[in-house]
Amino acid sequence: MTALVRAELRQLLTTRTTWGLLTAALLLCLIGTVLVLGELGGIEAPPRGSTQLRDTLLGVSGIGLLPVLLLGVVAVTGEFHHRTATSTFLVVPDRRRVIAAKALACALVGPLVAVLLTAVPYAVGILAGAVDLTFDGRFMQLLGGAVLTFACWALLGVGFGAAVRNQTVAVALPLLWFGVVEQLAPSYPALQWLLPWLPGGVTAALGGGRFPGALPVWAALLVFVVYALALFLTGTRRIVRLDVT
Repeated sequence: MTALVRAELRQLLTTRTTWGLLTAALLLCLIGTVLVLGELGGIEAPPRGSTQLRDTLLGVSGIGLLPVLLLGVVAVTGEFHHRTATSTFLVVPDRRRVIAAKALACALVGPLVAVLLTAVPYAVGILAGAVDLTFDGRFMQLLGGAVLTFACWALLGVGFGAAVRNQTVAVALPLLWFGVVEQLAPSYPALQWLLPWLPGGVTAALGGGRFPGALPVWAALLVFVVYALALFLTGTRRIVRLDVT
């Protein structure tokens, strides 16, 4: 299994799609950082040098969650899109092991991306003289939340990819859900109670977000695991039965 995970990591790190998604995540974080720093001095902007501003800069890393999720999606659907699934399953006939290895590989890459996307906005803020270099308990909490959240989203992406064979559909579904459904849901009072249980609310709780009805971190992690397992079990069962010859 270790050799299989190494092979999946090698495949991830040598694929142009991976670097394209990571570059997009980094650019989005830089844009978010510029927007945050550009609002300094405004009425509702956090004061320069405050922990609130530091926490806001650290939170910019969340912009990179969607590219990491798509990385997990492409890790699975790419096998079918590029017609390499047949050779992969000939080398490793146990398809469950292949999906598990992809999940582990993406779960390892996710936290590394989280550290990078958290460090870059913070470093820019320090270089701009907007915040000081401090590592207190709140900093470690936010960093740990980012690492955990990115790992979960990478796993969720693999689950999406396993459950939906078509790459275009598998990429479009998360975009529609997080970009449309979860953005419109708060507009409906009858759905307010559901928001903390949706993937977006669970993600915010994992990252240390504080809002009405927010789940504890352990409960948010449990809910996320349920989401991921539901996708994994559905997708793995489908792939095991799929004829890829």
